[in-house]
Amino acid sequence: MMIKKEFQYLIWAICATVWATVCFILPDYADNPISAFNTFITIGVYLVALGGASFWVLYLAGLNRYVAYCFLPVFGIGGAIVSYYRVAFHATITPMIIDATLHTNTGTIAGVISWQLIGWIGLNILIVIGLILWRKKLYDLPNRRVHALVVLGLLLIYYNANSRLHISINQRYPYNVVHCFIEYCLQQQELHDERIALAYEETNIPDSIDIIFVLGEAARADHIQLNGYSRETTPLLSNRKNVVSLPHIYSEHTYTSTSVPLILSPSDSLHPEFCGTHSSFIRIFSQCGFSTAWISNQDNGRTYLSFIHECDTIIFPNPSKSVFVFDPWYDEQLLPPLDTLLLNYYARNLYVLHTIGSHWYYNLHVPPTQQYFNPTTENRIITENAAEQIINSYDNTIRYMDMIVDSIIQRMENRCALVIYLSDHGESLGENGCYLHAAETESLHLPACFIWYSDAYAKLFPAKIQALQRNKDKRYRTDFLYHSILSAAGIKSEGSEGLDVFSVDSTYVNQ
Repeated sequence: MMIKKEFQYLIWAICATVWATVCFILPDYADNPISAFNTFITIGVYLVALGGASFWVLYLAGLNRYVAYCFLPVFGIGGAIVSYYRVAFHATITPMIIDATLHTNTGTIAGVISWQLIGWIGLNILIVIGLILWRKKLYDLPNRRVHALVVLGLLLIYYNANSRLHISINQRYPYNVVHCFIEYCLQQQELHDERIALAYEETNIPDSIDIIFVLGEAARADHIQLNGYSRETTPLLSNRKNVVSLPHIYSEHTYTSTSVPLILSPSDSLHPEFCGTHSSFIRIFSQCGFSTAWISNQDNGRTYLSFIHECDTIIFPNPSKSVFVFDPWYDEQLLPPLDTLLLNYYARNLYVLHTIGSHWYYNLHVPPTQQYFNPTTENRIITENAAEQIINSYDNTIRYMDMIVDSIIQRMENRCALVIYLSDHGESLGENGCYLHAAETESLHLPACFIWYSDAYAKLFPAKIQALQRNKDKRYRTDFLYHSILSAAGIKSEGSEGLDVFSVDSTYVNQ
């Protein structure tokens, strides 16, 4: 009799899991690029694995029928809302979405409610009612506490069994809601941490100057035409005057969350801890009378969130985007906010533009009309694509970056301005069987970097331009950026010796 009760309850939990998987997890794969039958099999395995994560939660919630009566409606309505916006608007749960929701008035929220959303919620409520009525007919299991402890233990084991599965689970309902809310809370805590400002000296800051820092993503130096790459990946910049490439920059870290803090802060090989204790160059610009702005096409990563909030203006054109959403996501969306800021005249300006750049899936970061190199990738699973397709798609992102940066330069040509581009790290394109980033291959440590200066800037700072030309082939770590960008504006920072590309005393940095 006990076995029969457990079997009936197991069937109920499995059916509830199938509902959650089909209605709330499957929509995440609606826009995935798929070109091979093997990919369907792989995605099927993902769905089963992710559905398994929901199974433990639903099994636990259903052990007590009264808990089930309360939990299932909340679970179903929440899942319906998340999945609807995932399909209808290609939006997913992120810490930024949580922040926006908590600070949005009811009128704005009412504006994104539609009859389709209400209908989808209603359908899932009917399913919830069916599951509740079914659960009501089932006998409660004996030794429910034992069941709960065992299943909770299995859930913890399952959740932490594999790092790749762990990341995927955190991006799917219902775990993504909890994960992103925890991340949001940690971000808010990070904002309240006190940081130290490094000493500096104002030397010769012009009355009017614009400094633009374009923070790239996964652009490797050896795929830049400016550096001798055989393909025309930077045709616009290659034909521009006043562009200086620095082909020998070394990134200590190979993924965004650790590399970006080192770029923005005064951290260096002697003081790596400064990224967690000191403020960024943005604060010094502000203290020197600059209007500062951060325009980002990525998320507000916790490791550098405090630096972002040192800016006067913060703009995220795509707060609901995630690298787990396979949807068009273009850096040209950074340009309209920049244009708006340029209309508001300030004599001294610092703009930081954080791009999505060459992040996988490459094709989604380049408009179809600008896919120059063909054939391109057709599958979300990178190893299902030919090497030629991967390189073509990647090189298209570099060529598109060339267009974006050139568009920024066009806006600055008639001003006293400087544009610095530095990628956070490089990218692996199959060398030694490695792909993407966050690994250890040579190409990952060699990010692209180049600098453009206007004629007005060169006239005002001839010695800095001479020093830049002299230093361009030297080897620097990415920590050169902090001191160099301040120096470019006429600000000398403490500890800049050997790390300032605009200074004649700059030296080689050992690697």
